[in-house]
Amino acid sequence: MFFNRKGQDDTPEIVMLDTEVYSCSTDSCNGWMRKDFASDDLKCPLCGNEMTAEIRELPAIQN
Repeated sequence: MFFNRKGQDDTPEIVMLDTEVYSCSTDSCNGWMRKDFASDDLKCPLCGNEMTAEIRELPAIQN
């Protein structure tokens, strides 16, 4: 029998980066977005409340 292991060895490594994000200041809302994609008014797209800046470790965006 032959087992192909090509797919197991070729998985790309996930690079984690400290990324600046804006998260919703309301405890009941889980909304957040990367700084690069945030709107100009810094309102939560889910509930409309104010957002605060924080740092999270997120996967790098690949082109």
